[in-house]
Amino acid sequence: MLERFRVNRAGLRELLRSDGVRADLEARARRVATAARARGDGVLDHGEDGIVADSYTGRSRAGATVIGVPMDIEARDRVLGASIDAARGES
Repeated sequence: MLERFRVNRAGLRELLRSDGVRADLEARARRVATAARARGDGVLDHGEDGIVADSYTGRSRAGATVIGVPMDIEARDRVLGASIDAARGES
């Protein structure tokens, strides 16, 4: 007889909020920010080289952000959108 898989929600939440997951997400965000900086001008004067990568731990999971590209420039040039593949890192 097959058993059902049951998610350990507390364990999953602990994993998603762990220092390791947060560090991985921040490293990915930093790679995206570096790639975005290399794509050209038009970034906000905010932090190092105008684009900032940061990470955080929320109630249910860790996350990361990359900010510093104005929406009109992102819409026109897709600076962040074109840089997202850098999150994968080296293959």
